[in-house]
Amino acid sequence: MLKNRIAYFLLLFTFQNVGSAHGEILPIDEVNVDGGDFYVGLVFGKEDYAAHANTHLTPFSIMRTEVTYHQYQALQAWAETRGYQISGGCNGATFEDCWPSEKDGGRHPVTNVSWWDAVIFANALSAQHNLQPYYVTADGQALKIPPEEGTDRGIRENPQASGYRLPTLAEWQVAARGGNKGLSDGTYGSRYAGKDQPASVANLPVSGTQTFSTLPVASKQPNSLGLYDMSGNVSEWLNENYAVKGGKKMYYFCGGSYMDRVGSLASCDVHTPGFAMSDIGFRLVRPIDDK
Repeated sequence: MLKNRIAYFLLLFTFQNVGSAHGEILPIDEVNVDGGDFYVGLVFGKEDYAAHANTHLTPFSIMRTEVTYHQYQALQAWAETRGYQISGGCNGATFEDCWPSEKDGGRHPVTNVSWWDAVIFANALSAQHNLQPYYVTADGQALKIPPEEGTDRGIRENPQASGYRLPTLAEWQVAARGGNKGLSDGTYGSRYAGKDQPASVANLPVSGTQTFSTLPVASKQPNSLGLYDMSGNVSEWLNENYAVKGGKKMYYFCGGSYMDRVGSLASCDVHTPGFAMSDIGFRLVRPIDDK
C-alpha cells in the first residue's frame, strides 16, 4: 500500500557518548502523561475538549523524542549478543538515501525500520532495564526474532507487563495534543503538536523546496508536555492495528514527515508489520506505575 496520509542539546550529547554494547544501560528521557478522560479525534480549534472526552487512558510515560539512530545502534549491539534480531536502520534519511551514520552524531531519528523492528527493540530495551516484555510468543517468552510472514498469529501482547511498547493511537494523539497541560494552556486543539501552524514544531516539506531530509531530533520546539517532533520529522509506528481480509493485520503510523506535509496531527496511515520506509520511525511508551 502506498503511503497516503489519512538546554535539551546537552541531553542529546549525553546520548551520543553513552553506549550499551559493553553492558551500560541506555539512558532514556521520558515524559509522564497523566491518565484520565480525553478527547481523541479529528476536531481542532477552540472547543471544550474536557466536556467532550471520548476515551479513558491510564497514566503512561512516553519518550521525549523519537528513538535516534545512535540509541538504536547502541541497544542493537547489546541485544544481538542476547538473541534479539533487529535490522540495521538508518540515521534519518533524505529523499534519496540514508544520511551517513556519523552525521550529527547519529541524532537523527532511526528510519527504515519495520513495525517488527520497533517492537523487538522495545522488548530488548525492557530486558536491559529489567522490565517485563510486552510482546511475547505463544509460550510466553519474549519476542526476539521477527516471525516469518503469515506465522505471526502466535504473537501475544501482555497488557500487565511493565516494559516498553509502542503507543496506542489514543495515547499517541493525547500526548501529541499535550495531555492535561494542553487542556490547561489552550493548545489541546492545535492542529499540530502545540501550534496551529507547523513551521516551529514540525519538519514538514515546504512548497518549492528541492531537498527533503530529516533533522536531528528536538530541532523544533516541543509541545506543552515537552515532547518533540510529534507532528513531523518522521511518522511513527503505533501499536494499533486492524485486520483486513484473511485476518492480515495492518498497523498504524501517525504524524507527518519530512516527505509528507499532513494537515493535522490526526493524519495516519497503515501498512503491514514488515514494511519499512525512509520517513517512518518510532518512540515508545510504558506504564509509569512500575518505574
